[in-house]
Amino acid sequence: MKKSVFDSSKWIIKKGKLAILIPTRDFLHSAHAQCLTEIVKLNTMNGLDTQVIMDASTILLTQRERLATFGLETGADHLLWMDSDIVAPATTALRLLAHKEPVVAANYIRRQLPAKGVAYEVIGDWQNPLPFEPQDDLVPVEGVGMGCMLMQADIFNQIPKPWFEFGWTPKSNDHLGEDMILCQKIAEAGYTVKIDTNLSMELRHLGTWAFGPDLIN
Repeated sequence: MKKSVFDSSKWIIKKGKLAILIPTRDFLHSAHAQCLTEIVKLNTMNGLDTQVIMDASTILLTQRERLATFGLETGADHLLWMDSDIVAPATTALRLLAHKEPVVAANYIRRQLPAKGVAYEVIGDWQNPLPFEPQDDLVPVEGVGMGCMLMQADIFNQIPKPWFEFGWTPKSNDHLGEDMILCQKIAEAGYTVKIDTNLSMELRHLGTWAFGPDLIN
């Protein structure tokens, strides 16, 4: 794994509040719980007031609606969406905030083969996801999965409800998930979703694997 070059001591924090929003089921992966602990710890050490909010239920659209509402009710300036199967470095929140962008996210590998990312320069062009190529500048995209996405909280006040929904798109002849549709609504509100390609190299997407003797070298 590429070693992070981010130095949190160089990040000058202004007073603010962050809400980390996590839709989950009945349990958390231990690796996610550990990374979440480290993120909150480093945030606290750097003076960033951080609150973790989880919603454990089965209807994702309702979960995200409630989490966004709860995040706004805390008075948070920024909302960091994290899925409960994502492992990210302790510096994640600080690095995303340091960009000072309305919406900035990290790309990650989907949990199936062939291995592809979840960020797309064009929504619906599923055969051409954003390459995993670290770049110094942020990369604008039309859509990205919400496993690790930072947003200015006030954006939700500029988008009509429901914020999250599924929708059919004739262009690609399939349904769009709530993450891609939110990205479209963000664009309609005048904002651009951007990807931190360096941080993207450090994320891991937890899943299952059938272990067998074929894996023995």
